[in-house]
Amino acid sequence: MEETEMELKPLNKESARPGGDPDNNNVENEDEDREVNQGNGIHLAPETMQPLLSSSQSTESNGGHITVEVDSTDSSCASEKKPKVLKNLKKELNETVFWKIKLWMAILIFLVSIISLILLLLFLCSGQKDDADDKYDRSSFVVPLKFTGTFTLANYSRVQDPVSQAELDNKMVINLGQKLTHIYESSPTLERYFSLAQIETIRQKDATVEFKLVFKMPEENKQLKRYILSREMVYSVLLQNLFELDTEDQPYIVLSSLSMEMVDN
Repeated sequence: MEETEMELKPLNKESARPGGDPDNNNVENEDEDREVNQGNGIHLAPETMQPLLSSSQSTESNGGHITVEVDSTDSSCASEKKPKVLKNLKKELNETVFWKIKLWMAILIFLVSIISLILLLLFLCSGQKDDADDKYDRSSFVVPLKFTGTFTLANYSRVQDPVSQAELDNKMVINLGQKLTHIYESSPTLERYFSLAQIETIRQKDATVEFKLVFKMPEENKQLKRYILSREMVYSVLLQNLFELDTEDQPYIVLSSLSMEMVDN
């Protein structure tokens, strides 16, 4: 068998594409050569990244990674604006409003005035208001109103000597009179009308004490006698105070024995 020698001839780029333009082929091949990775992977040409990045950004080709660095011009501009704003604000506050009063002084005076006015109003509103009912003229209370009553003593002392018994009774009368006076003078409702509390007598036989109460009213007293100075009110005040007393207090009054009635003038 005869060996056939074939001569290999280089293929011209012009003949690679039928009817192709040699110049255009060269340009396209060169573009492809720049984009084709000769190693492993694909590198993006910096020229192809420029349209996608703003003028404040730059790219670096490092292996197969793309590093984007953002320009800090905007942040530096924002930081520069803050001192300018503060400077302008300070300048405006130091402007003179009238005479030698500057703007910041006027604002401060206004705030202090508002706070002072609020505090003054609160003080006036919280002040105790005069109650018209608390203003009265005792000299106009000229009409007397009397009550009589009795109660029994549980610890009445008896002695054989009449003189000594009289002395004990006298002390007990004074003590009981002071107690009744204190009760009605301490009453917010009856204190202004109260005039006298008097122990009439102590019956030694059953240790019963007879007492008298005197109140004074103004001439216009119909409603007063019906409600405030009624028998029920005067009796309830005495009974409530006797109930609150200590049972060891001398002399001890039996609450169930208390009776009272109004005396017609």
